[in-house]
Order: sequence, then C-alpha cells, then structure tokens
Amino acid sequence: MSAVGEATRASWVRLVGRLDWWFLDGEKALYGVAAARIITGLGILLFVLANASTASYTWGGASDWSASLSRSSDWGFPFVVFAAAQAGGPAFWFGYVALGVSALALLVGWHGRIAAVVTLWLYASLTASNPIAVDQTDNAVRLFLFYFCFADLSRVWSLDARRRGRREARGHKAVGSRSHLIARVRAEAGWVPTLLHNAALVAVAGQLFVVYVIAGLSKVQGELWRDGTAIYYPLHVDRFAPWPALSGLLTANGVLVAFATWFAVAVQLFFPFLLLRRWTRVVGLLGVSAMHIGIGLFMGLPLFSLAMLAADMIFIRTVTFQRAAAFVAARVGVVRARLSSSRGGIGELPEGAPSDRTSPAIT
Repeated sequence: MSAVGEATRASWVRLVGRLDWWFLDGEKALYGVAAARIITGLGILLFVLANASTASYTWGGASDWSASLSRSSDWGFPFVVFAAAQAGGPAFWFGYVALGVSALALLVGWHGRIAAVVTLWLYASLTASNPIAVDQTDNAVRLFLFYFCFADLSRVWSLDARRRGRREARGHKAVGSRSHLIARVRAEAGWVPTLLHNAALVAVAGQLFVVYVIAGLSKVQGELWRDGTAIYYPLHVDRFAPWPALSGLLTANGVLVAFATWFAVAVQLFFPFLLLRRWTRVVGLLGVSAMHIGIGLFMGLPLFSLAMLAADMIFIRTVTFQRAAAFVAARVGVVRARLSSSRGGIGELPEGAPSDRTSPAIT
C-alpha cells in the first residue's frame, strides 16, 4: 500500500476513534442540557399561565371561530388531547392544567425524560388545535423539545439527581429477580442511553446551525439589512412593540441601530465558526443571547427567545456552569451567614466563601 493510502487509512481510523469516544465515552454537556431543561420548562409554564385568562376563547369551548381551520390542519392521532375539548366542559381545562403540571415537572427535573415526552405531546396537541393562535415559536419549541426527549435531562440540578443521591447515600441495592434482570440489561446496554444523549446534542447543534446560517443568508439578501436599518421597522410595528416608548428610545440612535443590524447578521451567519475557538465562542454565545433577549423583551416573543436560549445552553462548557454554581452557592452562603449574624447568630462565613466580588468568566 502506498504512503498516501496508509496516511488516508490512518486518518480514517483516527476519525472513527474520535467519533467513538465522543458518542460513547460518557454523556456530554450534562449541565448545559440541565440548563436547557430548566429554561424550556420555565418558558412553557409561563406560556400556560400567561394565556390562562384567554385559553377558553383561544383553544377551549369558545374557540368555534377557528373550527374550520383546525379541521384543515388537524395532526390526527396521538395529538388529539384538545380535539374534543373545543366542545367545552372540563376536558379542556384538565388537559390545559396537565400541560402546566408537566412543564413544572420538567422545570424541577422530576422524572425528566417522561416529563419532556408528556410536555411535548400536550404542547403539540394544544398548538395544533388552533394554528392561527400561534406563530413560528411553536415550531422551535416542539423541535428542540423533541430532541431533548432523547437526552439525559435530569442528571444534575434536578429532583431526580437529589433522589439518586439520597439512594446512593443509603447504600440502596436492588433486590428481587426482576430488579437484578433490569440491572443486568442496563449494564449490558448502558451504551445506548449515552449514544442517544450525545446524538440528541448533535441534532440540536445541527438544527441551530441551520436556523442561524439560513437566517443570516436570508438577511444578507435584504437591502434593509445591508444598509443597517432593518431592526428599526419591526420595533415600530404595534404587534411586535409591547413598550413603544422604549422601542422609540432604542431606535433614536442611528449608529446603534446600524450596529445592532449588522451584528445580528454577522453573529448568525458565522455562528458555527465562532464556536471553534474559546474567545470567539464567548462572542458568539453572548451575541446570540443578547439578540434573543432583545427579541423577547422588545418584540414580545418571550417563548421563542427562551426556546432558542435553551438550545444555545449546550455550547457552554461544563466547567463554566460549575464555576457559576459555586459562585452563586458561595454568595448565598454569605447572605445566610449575615442574616444569621443579624439575628444574633455567630455569623461566620461558610468555608470557601469568597471575600471579594470577583465572578467567574463566561467560557
């Protein structure tokens, strides 16, 4: 075999080895996935609470005005939870409250994977029952939540993690033939959940790349985006301007409008490449985060922003989350110690509590 052939074969072997390591050697981005779970659950829970006062008119017994459109866009089984609910009665509110409960379970990480599946099923059923009442937000929520159903959502920062920790602390061991059988199956097929988790991360990342790059390419073709004025106009549309006075204040500076317009195009168009280096990854993640926060606050699309922010969490390194969690825990400890001191306690700072005001850098 020629030297070129040997080099090619060696390259393929190294590539396969790295893929094997990445997909099978442990679950990646557990903290990022946990943050995504929390943000997604919070977004859907806020959606349920915010629309509770008009839910009957939008999806329930008073939504006959949308019956013809609902029939033409019916998803069919199994997304039929709210199909009969439009006739009125308690069926709608039972399903609506169940959606809120499942979103809360997803938020706190109680049986996380089951909560993700149930939340996806109920949310898709609700939005499909009246497509005119939603926008493209529901597509992003459903898509990313579907991928998260295959990930280990509650390994950290969850009630599931706390329950597992307590069981391990008690030295819990499975008993009975059925428990031993399940333990044996899990031991022999333990690579399957790991593969599904890491594959879900790749799917989320790929979907984000497609969304951002296509959005950037579409913007580049628009004259308003090229001349730096595109952001000005949606901020002055009544439907997308919850605070007109604040929108007017933000768009009063032409230089700021042009910079924000061009920056939004650049950060979306080059987002995949910005992730290749540490400092550019910080710029890219802060850039898309600022963009989504702006969309949520100034264009009245909070659920869409939260869904995109949740998906972006998988790109933040585990060590960054750990440092941030340690920083917050230390600060909480300081506050508790001071409160204890003011009530007549000893008031000593907890071990490891920081004495300065430094904070961990985003990496």
